[in-house]
Amino acid sequence: MISLIIGFGLLPLLIFANYVVINLCKLFPKYILGLSGIMIGLDSLLTLGYTFTIKVFVNSINLMVLGIGLSIFIALTHKVIVMTKTFKIMFKNEIGN
Repeated sequence: MISLIIGFGLLPLLIFANYVVINLCKLFPKYILGLSGIMIGLDSLLTLGYTFTIKVFVNSINLMVLGIGLSIFIALTHKVIVMTKTFKIMFKNEIGN
């Protein structure tokens, strides 16, 4: 059970990365499509780094992987919701609303 909680420790890091990418999108609105590579790379780097660092501290690798998978799913859901709200505000003149 502790391994599952340790796997969920990735969630704050991924949500922080989401806010970094969202602020980069606000700072460089013309290059949003180019920032998708940065988003994928940052999430991958955080996930792999966290996984290989924490792997030695857990008893059950399967529960840790379950926690990491759920963290990724929750972070992606958070990313979609926050980016949709942010981009509706940023591009309200271009969407037609």
